[in-house]
Amino acid sequence: MSENPSSPAVTIWFDPVCPFSWNTARWLKAVADKTGMSVEWRLMSLAVLNEGREMPPKQQSRMHDSRRVGRLMAAIRDQYGNAGLATAYFAFAERYFDRSEPVDDGLIQQVLDAVKSWDVTVDVLSDSSWDELVRRSHQAGQDALGETGGSPILRIDGHAFFGPVLTATPDPQVVETMFEAVAALAAIPQFAQLQRPRGG
Repeated sequence: MSENPSSPAVTIWFDPVCPFSWNTARWLKAVADKTGMSVEWRLMSLAVLNEGREMPPKQQSRMHDSRRVGRLMAAIRDQYGNAGLATAYFAFAERYFDRSEPVDDGLIQQVLDAVKSWDVTVDVLSDSSWDELVRRSHQAGQDALGETGGSPILRIDGHAFFGPVLTATPDPQVVETMFEAVAALAAIPQFAQLQRPRGG
């Protein structure tokens, strides 16, 4: 994606309603803003991932949002490309996560206004014809990972993995250092997993 030959090829598959993906996305954007690297933004779907599973009501509601907002983001990416999807996602997530706004017509219209969309409307949330595009994008992320994985999936120079799972956006002074560390680990074929308690 990057025009700079020295810049890494970075792709993130994310579900728009996943809070951990939101932290990872803000981290990647901070790195991109500092370094000029490009990020390819792709959809995955927790609704697809969890099809057929019994879930508590709160999670069922999140899966409902996942399916509806996935349709919106798929339509925007189809019409306005990678940059349009990124703009839409950040406009959505700032309201959905940071302001705890519900997925309603008002929120969706603000997202559409952010990308200056006249072709996509709020009706897309109930338009199941977009589900197949979401499903294909989701499967591409699973294929890149090589097994079933949640949101986000990150690929750096052809090396894909689940995560990183972030409990918050890293401090600005360490975002590049963290990216370099993640990229270095991703490039080592023998490296499989590193985990610590979320309060650590």
